[in-house]
Amino acid sequence: MSQSMVRFHSPSTLSAVEGLIFKNYGNSYQLRIQDAQDLEKIQVLDEAHWAATSVPINSLNCDSAFTSYVDTDQNGRIRTNEIKDAQTWLFRFLTNRSRLSEGIDVLDLNDIDTNHPEGQKLRAVAELILTNLNSPGAGKISLAQVRDVQSIMASATNNGDGIIPPEATSDSDLAQFITSVIETVGSVLDASGKPGISQEQLKIFFHETEGYLAWKAKGEIPKGDNTTEVMPWGTETPQAYELMTGLEEKIEQYFTQCAMIEFDERTRAQMQLRQKELEEIDFTDKSMMEARIKDAPLAAPNPKAILDLEGAINPLYVERLFCLEEKVLKRALGGPVKHLTPKQWDKVKNVFAPYRAWLESKQGIKVEKLDADRLRTYLNGPYRKRVSELIAKDVAVADDLNQMHNLEKLILYQRWLMELANNFVSFSNLYNPQTRSLFEMGTLVIDGRQITFTMKVQDRQAHKKIAENSCMYLLYVEVTGRQEKDIKFEIVAAVTSGTAGRLRIGKRGIFFTVDDREWDAEIVDIVENPISIGESVRAPFQQFTSFIRKQIDKFTKSREGKLEKSFTAPSASGTTRDLLLGGGIAIAALGSSFAYVTKALSQVKPAHILVALAGIAAVVLLPGIIVGFIKIRKRDMSVLLEASGWAVNVHMRLSDTLGRLFTHVPNLPKDARKERRDVIVQFVKDLGDTPLRSRKLSIVILIILLIALGLVLVLVTFPMIWNK
Repeated sequence: MSQSMVRFHSPSTLSAVEGLIFKNYGNSYQLRIQDAQDLEKIQVLDEAHWAATSVPINSLNCDSAFTSYVDTDQNGRIRTNEIKDAQTWLFRFLTNRSRLSEGIDVLDLNDIDTNHPEGQKLRAVAELILTNLNSPGAGKISLAQVRDVQSIMASATNNGDGIIPPEATSDSDLAQFITSVIETVGSVLDASGKPGISQEQLKIFFHETEGYLAWKAKGEIPKGDNTTEVMPWGTETPQAYELMTGLEEKIEQYFTQCAMIEFDERTRAQMQLRQKELEEIDFTDKSMMEARIKDAPLAAPNPKAILDLEGAINPLYVERLFCLEEKVLKRALGGPVKHLTPKQWDKVKNVFAPYRAWLESKQGIKVEKLDADRLRTYLNGPYRKRVSELIAKDVAVADDLNQMHNLEKLILYQRWLMELANNFVSFSNLYNPQTRSLFEMGTLVIDGRQITFTMKVQDRQAHKKIAENSCMYLLYVEVTGRQEKDIKFEIVAAVTSGTAGRLRIGKRGIFFTVDDREWDAEIVDIVENPISIGESVRAPFQQFTSFIRKQIDKFTKSREGKLEKSFTAPSASGTTRDLLLGGGIAIAALGSSFAYVTKALSQVKPAHILVALAGIAAVVLLPGIIVGFIKIRKRDMSVLLEASGWAVNVHMRLSDTLGRLFTHVPNLPKDARKERRDVIVQFVKDLGDTPLRSRKLSIVILIILLIALGLVLVLVTFPMIWNK
């Protein structure tokens, strides 16, 4: 054996291994976990011997905060290493572990291990909470008390998250500043659920403000000056620049079109509307016509690339081009302009190049909505310092709040970890009638019995596809609350003993969840399999009986049809004669049949008949009985867990004994007794009618007499049978 396959243990570990006790649960051996010493042994138990190795937390009925603490990677599943880590953490902070098996959510402060700083902080915060709740020196703290204080702190001004909402200060001016930061650079949610700002938002705001004010300063004209490099035309620069950029694309498009014509004269025709395009224009549609004109050239392109400002101009651009000529071109080119060339246009653009570059270098867009004076006030005032102080004060209580979370975690682990281990490392809680496992939803009461092995189903079809391999009789049940706030859900219930009885789709019952709430229940789907050995034996006989019944019904219906046909089509000799003739023939045929059957049976030995019947039974019924037995032996409850997303190691075979544990008819109360006498018979007698039991007896006697009479008639009619 290679060294990589050998596992070495220290003496303490070896003693722990030797102390492992495995209990037999329906021929499945699982670790006994009944106290802290047993719980500690999971550290040395190989994962192959765990009942499960991974479970989805949404299938566990316990405190959601507890599962969130155990699920350290927050992937929605709990694995073996996370259970081990939880046990290690719990034992680090808890010295007295005798209360783990009690499953209580009240922590004795003397049980906290204060031999290390973390334990000392934990006890200190517990004592602080009790003091704030006017219970100093109480010595014990409950989960409810910790959560009450957590809730109060979450809604308090200082809650340790480093986020300050406007409501955190009574200074209206400072609150307005925080609001301005939120409106410009965004917010984050405070623990109380209110929008606020942290150091990150504060940093972004002032960075944006500094950049915006510096950029804006470059575009301002100093007092005593009329122009700057950025503002070549002074305060008129922005308006002139807008006029130029408003037509810049169209003018440059025109010069490019002229260049195309200069390169190839044929392109001139291509720039005009074609005959087909003209035919497609709806000249009553204004928007369509404007769209066509908008896409048309600014003017008729020419190879010389000269824009004649006094010539024919696209009507959609005439007015804007006139304004550009009067307010920009004249000033930029030093006089009236009748024709515009590409070089002249480049000269106009160069006038505004510094202004364009300044616009394109704009910074602080996020804070632009605030006026510059207010931004300067915020930048030069004490706002950054004061908000930073509020954030620092808030963060100062973070350690206390974190210790409160650890205190909550410790109480939850004390309450739930042992129970989780008995639903994970082993499934002892499932087999104990006095407890409910964490994955059970409750008890279904239907068809006069209690079904306790029930699990929640998220996706019925996906669950059913896997659960069918369990070889169990399964009910998929829709559970509905009686209040509007109740959310409807589905469960799967395993019928593990008795018979199918009157179970069917649509049958209703009631469902009691583990918190003893009562819900309405309705069967919506069924996976049919033998429930018990007796039912598996009866199933082939029932199928055979059903087959015979169907054949008899089929034969009876065909004969009824022929009889009805004979009634509806009487012969010419009269209906009465046909009936008599038909009846005589029927009686004669019936007598002949009896004679033939009797004669045939008289020639066959009884032993041969029994052998033949046994052979038929073996051929027809025996395979069904064998298949039923096999399915009963293969019933596996672990498949239901796997269908719900569990990774299960153990083979949870469902024996007959175990089946009676999960599905049973409850006993009557201790002092109850049954009166065998049927009171309905007396009620019928009181009405002067014959009791049903008397009627049944009369019918049985009548049938026996008719059979005897028939045999006598056969023997009288066919004496040769008797003589033989």
